[in-house]
Amino acid sequence: MEHETPDLFEQLWDFLAQILMPDWADLIALIPLLFVGLVLLFLAGMALMWRRAGARTRSRVPRRLATGSPPPGVHMPGPSKWPFVAPIGVTVILFALILDMNLLLLGIGLTVSTIAVLGWLWDAMGEWRTAEVGHDGAAWAAAHGSPRRLGGGSAAFAALPAGQAAALERAPWEIEPPPGVHMPGPSPWPFFAPIAIAVILFGLILSPLLVVAGLLLAVVAAGGWLREASKEWRSTERVGHAVPDTRDPQQAWPRRMVPIFAMVIALAIGLTLLPLGLAWLGSLAPGEPGETPLAVPQRPEIAAFNAVSFDRRELVVPSGRDFVLVFHNGDVGVPHNVDITESAARDVIYFEGEIFNGDATVEYQVPALEEGDYYFLCRVHPNMNGTVLARPEDGATPNGSPGAESPAP
Repeated sequence: MEHETPDLFEQLWDFLAQILMPDWADLIALIPLLFVGLVLLFLAGMALMWRRAGARTRSRVPRRLATGSPPPGVHMPGPSKWPFVAPIGVTVILFALILDMNLLLLGIGLTVSTIAVLGWLWDAMGEWRTAEVGHDGAAWAAAHGSPRRLGGGSAAFAALPAGQAAALERAPWEIEPPPGVHMPGPSPWPFFAPIAIAVILFGLILSPLLVVAGLLLAVVAAGGWLREASKEWRSTERVGHAVPDTRDPQQAWPRRMVPIFAMVIALAIGLTLLPLGLAWLGSLAPGEPGETPLAVPQRPEIAAFNAVSFDRRELVVPSGRDFVLVFHNGDVGVPHNVDITESAARDVIYFEGEIFNGDATVEYQVPALEEGDYYFLCRVHPNMNGTVLARPEDGATPNGSPGAESPAP
């Protein structure tokens, strides 16, 4: 039969059916791709907004000086690539956590993040040391015996007036920048914040305690950063620039907060490692004695109150002599008995008890059993079974092993 080509109406209907009655299983599988698309659209929108904002604020950007250097006494921090490398490492770590703890990606992310933090700290410490000598390349060379590349203003110090050169002998934070120039003071919080984030990431891997500690540290770092920025903002609005106490590195360093930061990290790590330490100490303690006395009754007793199981799964009896086994059948009108065999297969039978109806009690005369483990069961209901432990009446166990509870067959 020749295949008929559907007409336009049928093609339109098939297309609309896929939209109005979709295969939800296929759509659910596309949800991750939908989120990726939304993120890309968001990033594209942010880039477009940034481009438009740049065009609007270009008139406010200070013009570059003809010499390419800032005014004398003004230190301009150099560019650093590490603030852009650190998020790459964090992103790789997050992908490792998403992909069910991919150890390769986790190692790469931790390595990149560690290198970025150390590199960022190295740049910042070099910048800090440069600012401490008043941004003067000649002063740095005299103090350290070698030239150092400083901010762009170092070249202008050769032709400074005597009064301005004398002013540079004061502490850098006591030198006021030219009118209209605001130089932000040093801040340690951009370095404490990544520490808090690192503690949170390690907590996601190791322990919730580290997550809580990291969140606490992040709140402290964000609060300190906001407090410092607000103080600088207010001083700038009041006098046109940051006042000396916000540019003094000694005053900017949170002396009281650093020990608290370290104490929180140490306490969280200690509580995380405490169970491991206790387990290790427990392994050093001497073990329990190798032989535990087992109470062997002179007249063992056992009972049955239903057709499911006896009242116990282990029956301890004296070995090496005849004994009386007291059996109470508490299952009214239902027949039960006790047999002692080698196994559930009943290949070797050591004792067969009388079958009788409950409610009644009988005393079985059981012949002597050698020391060891046997099997007992109800002949009428084989699902009622357990283990017989024949032990010497002094409580010793065979082969020097503890008389511990044995699993029933």
